[in-house]
Amino acid sequence: MIVGLDVGGTTIDTVAIENGKVVAFKKFERGRNLIDSVLESLNQFISDEMILNLERITLSTTVTTNAIVQNNLDKVGMIIENGIGANPEFLMCGDMNFFADGYINNRGIEVKPVNIESVKSALQNFKQEGIENLGIVGKFSVRNPQHELAVYEAAKKYNFKFVSVGYKLSGKLNFPRRVFSTYLNCAVYSIFNMFYKSILAFSQERKIPLEKIFIQKPDGGIVNLQNIECFPIFSILSGPAASAQGGFVLSNFAKNAIIIDIGGTTTDIAFLSNGNLVLEPYGAKIGKYPTLVRAIYSRSVGLGAESIVKIVDDTVKIGPETKRWYEKGKNEFITFYDILQFSNSCYENSINAGLKSLSSQLNISQENFCKLVISRAVAMIEEKIKEGIEYINNLPVYTINKLLYGEKFAPQKIILIGGPAQLLKPHLENELKIKVEVPKHYLVANAIGCAIGSISKEYNLVADTIQGKLVIPELNIYQSIPADFTIEQAKKVLIEKVLKSREVKNQDDVEIVDESSFNMIRSFRFCGRMIRIKAQLKPKLLNLRD
Repeated sequence: MIVGLDVGGTTIDTVAIENGKVVAFKKFERGRNLIDSVLESLNQFISDEMILNLERITLSTTVTTNAIVQNNLDKVGMIIENGIGANPEFLMCGDMNFFADGYINNRGIEVKPVNIESVKSALQNFKQEGIENLGIVGKFSVRNPQHELAVYEAAKKYNFKFVSVGYKLSGKLNFPRRVFSTYLNCAVYSIFNMFYKSILAFSQERKIPLEKIFIQKPDGGIVNLQNIECFPIFSILSGPAASAQGGFVLSNFAKNAIIIDIGGTTTDIAFLSNGNLVLEPYGAKIGKYPTLVRAIYSRSVGLGAESIVKIVDDTVKIGPETKRWYEKGKNEFITFYDILQFSNSCYENSINAGLKSLSSQLNISQENFCKLVISRAVAMIEEKIKEGIEYINNLPVYTINKLLYGEKFAPQKIILIGGPAQLLKPHLENELKIKVEVPKHYLVANAIGCAIGSISKEYNLVADTIQGKLVIPELNIYQSIPADFTIEQAKKVLIEKVLKSREVKNQDDVEIVDESSFNMIRSFRFCGRMIRIKAQLKPKLLNLRD
């Protein structure tokens, strides 16, 4: 038994899958307190019988995303060792920022020791200002975390509540993105920790082992709850990932398509190219910050079933405000879902007065007003689709085949999921002139997307034969290598280390996705190699049988 739970803007969707079949599902209203709503939904949906046969529970959560959107963030102090060439003003993101004196170069060689005494003074100032969360980031720390670790050791005596070091977040190079990723990891810690402790209490109360509880990641993979406590940033954007993955599986693994999930608050749009969900090439942009967080590429628009329709300056406006179930006077509002119902001749008389009032402001009939609203909504979705296609087709070209043949993403159909999918389908087909499919279980596609994922992780190996050093940051491995070390040996070492970490059981579960070896020349003579290998756990999605 696999259980998936997805937290949306207005509802919480739950699903149970057994032997590849959906055996139960339910939608719950989301209340004012998000964490309480999640716990109540879990307790109501998961029976004792389910627990007896439970393989895992996977949750997608919006607590961290909402904290960023609403600017409900912890105060963060940042210790940044920017070295040469990085603009300090561009990197300032914390409530207090200190730029440490020291430098590690791009090959992981210490050029200048970090000035620990000045760092200690900065740490003391942070505490005096009431800062309890600390981020530590050094340039090229993934090649050598020596300076980050030295600052981390110095920070221990100041008793910060949470400390995050940049080299542990990603093995990729990109210093500014690493700084912003570390900042956000610290800034959302408190709100995520509340969620984390609530799920811990739930697991103890229902006697569910922690190793069976997972969190949805933004790249579509899942991570065990115990392994994400210090990495709350990896729970951000889990909702769009769940909808993209759910739509993908329910489409029977379509090749080139657009997945549109129209929820209660927003519409999320993802893209399938050559049978794969398109990923952010560098990392997700979260709020105003570009990060190193691996994520499925998606576009969002503030349009949902509960979006309020109104007239502003003689123009139809839909959302982003929504009508929530706990609001007073909710019957005074007309929502986009009301408009769809009226247009499809299955409306309630209770909306007629409000619809008549709105249409009269534009001096048109109710039917024409509905057509106008739907046309506006489709235009909003179409705009985001065009932005997405343009973005994908302008991504950097890394393969000779794409360079020669100029492959472009051209979607063949739309996979439409979410509550109003059946009502919206004919309007999308009519105005966008493209085939639209509404799959079975479209109502809980997000929860299915949570349930079907597998553990995902990326590993980056860098070997420098001149220095005789090899690093795999994600596994915290820094070891010596011989001068004649080869790329084939590097691939073998990386796979062996991944298997030894026990994150996978079989070699077939690990795949090499990128590799390169560059000869280094000094005084016109070969002096060594710089080898880079990227591997990942092969994504595995459960194929539903119904």
